[in-house]
Amino acid sequence: MVSVQMQFTNSSAMEFKNLRVGEPRLQPGMRMQGFKEIAVLQPGEVVSDIMGIDFCDSTQAANFQLCSQTRQFYISIQPPVGELIKPIFMTENNFKKEQDQLLNPSAGKLMGMNEIKEKLVLPEKFQSDQAIVQCVMSVANLGRVPCGLDNEYRFAARTVSGGALVLVTLVTKDGGAAQLMVNCEKMVIGTMMVKDIMQALTQ
Repeated sequence: MVSVQMQFTNSSAMEFKNLRVGEPRLQPGMRMQGFKEIAVLQPGEVVSDIMGIDFCDSTQAANFQLCSQTRQFYISIQPPVGELIKPIFMTENNFKKEQDQLLNPSAGKLMGMNEIKEKLVLPEKFQSDQAIVQCVMSVANLGRVPCGLDNEYRFAARTVSGGALVLVTLVTKDGGAAQLMVNCEKMVIGTMMVKDIMQALTQ
């Protein structure tokens, strides 16, 4: 499950009692583990807690009711795609091996890997290794993969729910030009990750 931190602020003049998760309205396959019921939330009080949501490797929102003794509130949480994955450690050789197998599967390993490529131009603030790595890893929970080439950056992760492999490669060229490539069998996750990383690197 993905951990979601909830913060409740009572900005009204009345207290709320028995604050809890009501009936969830989830997409097929999704699961939710609610937070512990809050007995009383006084006016001006702030309370934080954590709940778990299995988004089933989907970017669809989790919808549920937040209920008190007298009122109901409708909540919708849509996860950033970078929070649907968890970093993994991988050597450069293993990265290349997995990439080759996923792109050219043998008869016994049909993974259905998608490859999404996009060209971009990096602004001056992203000309250093540290800036590039920090930016990419702030967008998604990726693990850095060692790389023998100075102009190539590799990252790896697996989806939290299904364990699907996510491979990210960024190759920089002269004049700030670059190419971003994401390999992932989950097409929607791969496509959205390319979009999010590109947006972060070009703004």
